Amino acid sequence: MAGGRNLLFLQARASTTFLVLSALFCHTIGFASSLFSEKQLEALGKYVGKTYWAIAEDGRRPLFFSAPSPSASSFMPEPKESLRIAEMVQGSAQKPTHYYKVRFGSGREGYIDVDSFLRELNATLFTQDPDRGQKMRSAKETREERKREARIRAQPWPEHVKEAVLKRQAIMGMNMKEAREALGKPARVVKIKNTNPLMGQQEQWIYDKGPVLTFTNGIITRMQTPEARNE
Repeated sequence: MAGGRNLLFLQARASTTFLVLSALFCHTIGFASSLFSEKQLEALGKYVGKTYWAIAEDGRRPLFFSAPSPSASSFMPEPKESLRIAEMVQGSAQKPTHYYKVRFGSGREGYIDVDSFLRELNATLFTQDPDRGQKMRSAKETREERKREARIRAQPWPEHVKEAVLKRQAIMGMNMKEAREALGKPARVVKIKNTNPLMGQQEQWIYDKGPVLTFTNGIITRMQTPEARNE
């Protein structure tokens, strides 16, 4: 009788142990399939669709893989290269983490695990184009140059004068307005005193590191190049 009770006790204990081990096994499998909770994955998903720029920091750049696996071939982006996070994908079975799949400005694709991405964020990966300021200045200069060209094209000047002004060049026969449009305001203006009234009113416009223009009655009649000034 006692032997029967012992047998039942052992069977119950074995059944309990099996259930505990099964639960632990299922928990382990579930943990291995994802190292992040649903809330964490939701937070990490907010980076998808955003664009970043890779900036070298002390010669160091972020490392990317050709596939979502640490055993895949790796590469570093070009300095200041842009990259857009396309999606988040599951890693390999050997390392069950998540990776961001990215598309670079050059067109190639790569992967970076989320831990590395978060570590490199604001260290070698930035949300702002490092050349943004220069690009904005260049765009502004382009817009201003187009306005300048339209303004010059609308003037009632001879075509050869318009072309010279567009190239920022002074030529013989230009008047003062055309010369100022071509070269800007001179550094100095010198009035020339002539004892001969037939010479007309003359003055010189002197440009730093530029030509010296002599006007007679408001028209360029002589040009001295910077090279000639230094001789």
